[in-house]
Amino acid sequence: MDSRDEFTFRTTDLDPGSDAALGADYTMLWEGSAARCPFQSPAILGWFNRSIRDRARLFALRDDRGMQAAVVLRQDASGGLSFLSDLKTDVNRFLFHRELEEGGKRAFFIGLLRTVIAEGRTLTLNSQLGDHPDTALLLAIVKEQGMWATVVDNSACPVLEAASPEELFAQVDAQRELRYRVNKLRNQKQAEFEVFTDQVDLETWTADFQQAHISRWEGTDTPSRFRDLERRQFLLGCLQAWAANGLLVRFSVRTKDGRTGFVIGLRAPGTIIHHSTTYHPCHAKFSPGKALLHTMAGWMRDNGLRILDFGDGREPYKYSVATSERPLQRIFIGRRSDLRFRASSSMIRMVRGNQLLYGMYQRHLKRRWRS
Repeated sequence: MDSRDEFTFRTTDLDPGSDAALGADYTMLWEGSAARCPFQSPAILGWFNRSIRDRARLFALRDDRGMQAAVVLRQDASGGLSFLSDLKTDVNRFLFHRELEEGGKRAFFIGLLRTVIAEGRTLTLNSQLGDHPDTALLLAIVKEQGMWATVVDNSACPVLEAASPEELFAQVDAQRELRYRVNKLRNQKQAEFEVFTDQVDLETWTADFQQAHISRWEGTDTPSRFRDLERRQFLLGCLQAWAANGLLVRFSVRTKDGRTGFVIGLRAPGTIIHHSTTYHPCHAKFSPGKALLHTMAGWMRDNGLRILDFGDGREPYKYSVATSERPLQRIFIGRRSDLRFRASSSMIRMVRGNQLLYGMYQRHLKRRWRS
């Protein structure tokens, strides 16, 4: 049975500064979810919780089997709620047990929205999959509850999906330029292609990544945020957390001059998320990032993964292999009587819909905020 009457919805504050605040029941739910989204894994949310000063809250649906649905939201100084995983993510997901039926999902969303109404809060849901049934269900329940919502088409995740890992590799290997980049690095720079699935050499590797990123953006109008010690420590904590949950896969190119190209990959069911990448500008003509796409595809073939998800953003290099994309939306939800929130949300939607204004944001602001 999946009757709403069998469920209990509750919200609790996470213990500030604790990486064990979510508890074993959240870990069991995440492990039992279909998505096992790396941006909602127990270790990464624990690290995020230790990294903020704002209040973090767990909203959860339980029955006699345990926790069946959950989300961890950050409450800002104005009382607005947003995903804690906004700190570093490509996509934000609500966590549902793989066996939870629609009735249970409805009970969770109703509990969340009624809490928002009762407390007079707002919801800003970034990086939502616009083509996912859970998103459609949430918006339908918002309407049923008499609340106000607006949806902004925000970005997309380019994707290469194949019927099998072997087919995915064949599609990537068919790209002549990618094979050329691999061979050029090997023949002219005696390059080695590295893959790490544990924490071996993690601190040094991360420092190499950050230094390459700093060099890559030096002298541009969007210098690297890794010039800041706090940002460097934050990234290292993220990678350590993902590694602790068995989700981190690091790809790199090493030459006699050191590591020169990097990809931070994250595991999801059947998938590698191409989360972050950089290269040292002294080797730009060798396109190490493109060469690493071939390395990734070979590793995916050998490890039974058939989906290469390039994460948030339509950067041109992703489409050298991506054949489709998943839309990402930003959803604003509040009370109909909250005119200030409605006005500010509508302004954001207007900017996103104006090519000139949004182009200025993309060129001058977005890179500064992402790392």
